[in-house]
Amino acid sequence: MFDPLEHPGIPVDHHGRHWHEFDVEPLDTRATDPFTLRRISVMAAVEANAEHFDRQFANRVQDADARRSVNRLGDATAARRRHIAAVRAPVRGAAEYAINRERAAFDTAGWAARNEREPDRSWAYRQRAWQHLERLRRSAESGDRAHLPWASQVADEVDGLWPPRTTAPPRSWTYSAPVTQPLSLLHDWMVHAGDRRAAGYRPEARGGGWEALVVHESASCYLYYAFMAEEDDPRLRPMWELHLQMQLAHLHAASDLLRRYSDRDSHEVIGEGLPEPVTLRTDRPLVWVHEPDRPKRNRKPPDSGPDVLELLTAQHARTSRLFSRAGSTGDGAHMAFGDLARLIAVHEIAEEQMIHPLVRRLRPDDQLADRLLDEERRISDALSDAVRAAAHGHLDDTVGGLRDMVTAHSRREEHDEFPRLRRSVPVQERREMGRAVRAAEAAAAADAGPRDPARAVAQAADRVRDALADLT
Repeated sequence: MFDPLEHPGIPVDHHGRHWHEFDVEPLDTRATDPFTLRRISVMAAVEANAEHFDRQFANRVQDADARRSVNRLGDATAARRRHIAAVRAPVRGAAEYAINRERAAFDTAGWAARNEREPDRSWAYRQRAWQHLERLRRSAESGDRAHLPWASQVADEVDGLWPPRTTAPPRSWTYSAPVTQPLSLLHDWMVHAGDRRAAGYRPEARGGGWEALVVHESASCYLYYAFMAEEDDPRLRPMWELHLQMQLAHLHAASDLLRRYSDRDSHEVIGEGLPEPVTLRTDRPLVWVHEPDRPKRNRKPPDSGPDVLELLTAQHARTSRLFSRAGSTGDGAHMAFGDLARLIAVHEIAEEQMIHPLVRRLRPDDQLADRLLDEERRISDALSDAVRAAAHGHLDDTVGGLRDMVTAHSRREEHDEFPRLRRSVPVQERREMGRAVRAAEAAAAADAGPRDPARAVAQAADRVRDALADLT
């Protein structure tokens, strides 16, 4: 258990010396893991609320020295908020802004509803999540009618998602601002920060004041600690670690004020340690339900589908989900690994025959395509080893290494290769390549045949090669 009071952090007066250490370039929305983008959006909104709380709290403090101390905390929080805002992905239009905002708010409210221990609060967060889901559906349909291919993908994702038919609260949906529960306070912050209409939210500090300040600072420590543990982007993890060290100093400053003016110890308020971090990326059921038999919205799909880079990025995300299922226990793990093996084979062949040659043609002197092809050969060898291990019941011995290789390879493609193609290849050409990949994937899925992974992978690979040869 992580006890933030055992770590001193970086003193508040020294924060200005460390901003130059992590000068992160603004992230490309299309080439960045969506959960990384959501962490950035959530943390920027939470820091804005934290700054507002510090300013409000300082205005209520009577002692001049204490007021200066709290104002210094607010100044440092504002600097962190600006630092986070500098790496947020640039928005390319009003439609993209609306969809990104509602998607992040939907995920945030769902995250809070899953992990909130108080039934009334959990129900209220579910209601908020369903409201954002409906707004997300409307925004995606508007973008779909404007023939934005990425909006069409979002519309497809949410088309079958509906709130449960029975939505009555367990007792009452009215809830008050939390005081001494860091996790509940964190949920309250995140949900309010995710709602654009709550820009005027004024955090309350009931129960004496200094205790609330300690709880607020500990909640921010918890959030930075959880995001640092979850982040796998090498550009962002050092930033979360730096901000955590700064926030730890905030907590110690608040603890000193609590001890000086209330004669209480912080452990009496927040306990002996923070709960184990929960993550935005989770396999736990979300607050929506999937009802494939329920009538879908009538919307006319655009004439052009997603381009090849969007398709391959979606396959990366699907691969990650299948790895999680293949690493679980039970009969479903073997079936998930069979689907995973076929998907990796189809994906790598499509990139080998369409994407990497295009990169080599655009930049003949660049060695990126050769490095990626070499990685794919190693992935193919590791996949063969995993297939053989699965046939003998020893899948756990190999799937972890395969997952690390595939994850690193996918991230390198999304960071280095895909942005170059997005800048250099016309949209219409990318869409034509996307149609070819979809046709090849459909050919690989047709008559999937035996559930034996080795034979299934070989058959899928042959079908993809034949389909791409006919289409290109």
